[in-house]
Amino acid sequence: MEHIIITGASKGLGAAMRDAFLEEGSTVHALARTEIAEDDQLYTYQVDVSNVDALIQTFETIFTNIEEQNCTSITLVNNAGIVSPVGTADENDPHEIAKSITVNISAPMIATREFLKQSESFSAERTVLNISSGAGRKPTEGWSAYCTGKAGLDMFTKTAALEQNDTEQPARFLSVAPGIVDTSMQTTIRETSKASFKHVDTFRAYKEKGDLVDPDVTAKAMLRLLEDPDATNGKMLDIRNYL
Repeated sequence: MEHIIITGASKGLGAAMRDAFLEEGSTVHALARTEIAEDDQLYTYQVDVSNVDALIQTFETIFTNIEEQNCTSITLVNNAGIVSPVGTADENDPHEIAKSITVNISAPMIATREFLKQSESFSAERTVLNISSGAGRKPTEGWSAYCTGKAGLDMFTKTAALEQNDTEQPARFLSVAPGIVDTSMQTTIRETSKASFKHVDTFRAYKEKGDLVDPDVTAKAMLRLLEDPDATNGKMLDIRNYL
């Protein structure tokens, strides 16, 4: 039995990945702030990933629903993320900065820690797939918090991958930029003022020209990425290579 754990699984790319994995026959553990109805092979957990204690408790609960002896592979997809605050470094709200770093980098690190500890005795193949962004690999004015968080997520992926080389049953760590997906995050970006985000017209044009990728298409590409033998431990990947 393949088990998939996805954060931010109630909407957008997270929901699309949840459904794609279910269609493939995997057992999915979906984490989100909003309630998701459970179904066959779908376990749901209502949690805010920025709440450290609640996140830890959720992973303890998740692993009570996984039978180690029947688990052939287990994957953690750190998908939850936020783009706010959008604005220059001198105008961003301090509390929004703190929340951005918590959701975009601290929460994936904590989720990964719990995933590794809870599954350390498993003989099953283990993978951590971090949903990064091109913003983590190229600075963009107005996104200092978002770019920093995603760059940190990439570095965490690389560092954790190196650490796995010294373990008896190493987990595979991957980081992927998902491209420009038609989600609510894109809506938030388009609604930003030009004073706060100088590139807003570019993102509005993506929508007008039909350049945004459907989340379901990107989700199917994620499945192909995970099956790619060249997607080896520590790789920084671009989903456009799998579309």
